[in-house]
Parts: sequence; structure tokens; C-alpha cells
Amino acid sequence: MADEPELRLELIRTALRPGDTVAGAFVIPGGPPPGTRSVEFSALWRTSGQAGEDLWAIDYRAWRSDDGSLAGLPNPYSFTVPLPKVPWSYDGRLVKIHWVARLRVRWVRDGRAYEALRDCEFVLTPEGDGIPRRPPTPRREDHRDGEFGA
Repeated sequence: MADEPELRLELIRTALRPGDTVAGAFVIPGGPPPGTRSVEFSALWRTSGQAGEDLWAIDYRAWRSDDGSLAGLPNPYSFTVPLPKVPWSYDGRLVKIHWVARLRVRWVRDGRAYEALRDCEFVLTPEGDGIPRRPPTPRREDHRDGEFGA
């Protein structure tokens, strides 16, 4: 798209543990484009897989032109967001769980609405090593009789 603003989003760490804080900064070099309606930052987790996609924001911040907050947007903007204990990043066959920091800019030019988006993924695991986990496959000998339909 012509004249799309450059969006930079960086995280200090991309491998985190439950209860850690995701921290980083974003900058829009040259500032938001003329006609900007909003600049939005969120930290979220989203699912993907056979059942489709869903997303849940754990933190959402918006600076808007209609309420005057856009004029006060620090550029660059530093953020910290405390993370919950769950869900962990997950790389399953049927569903995957991804953690994302997201920057979105919405603007209008010549009566037409535009949107620019920048995502920065991070991994949330108990080990904090950046490797999404798959749960172990249960083995019959690991369970008492009667479990798992045995």
C-alpha cells in the first residue's frame, strides 16, 4: 500500500515464563500518518488450527484522534505488561497457541480507511526457553486401570 507508515515493534525478550513481564517499545518513525484515527497496542494470545482462530487481549491501549489522546502519544513508547500463568505457548496438531505483542495504526486518506499492523511473537513456557510445548502422549502403563477408558 502506498504511503503505509513504518512501524517498529521490539521486545526485550521473546522467551518468557508464566508471571513474567513482557517489555519492549514501539516507534512510528516520522509519527502517525496524516488522517490517523488511532494507534493501538495490545498484548494478546491467539489460537490457530482446525477449529479456526480466536484471540484474547490481556492488555489493550489506544490513542485516538476523536478523544484527543493521539496528540499525547509518546513516540517512541515503552511498555511493560505482566503475563498470566496460563495459557502456555502450545504447538499441537489440532490447535496452536501463540503470544503476540501487536501495534496497529488506523487512518483515513481520500475517504478510504487503511490499517497497518506489526506483530512481534513471543513464547510463554514454564521453562522460559522459547520452545512451544506439546504435551506427552499418555501411555497405558503410566495410568491406573480404569483411566482413559482402559
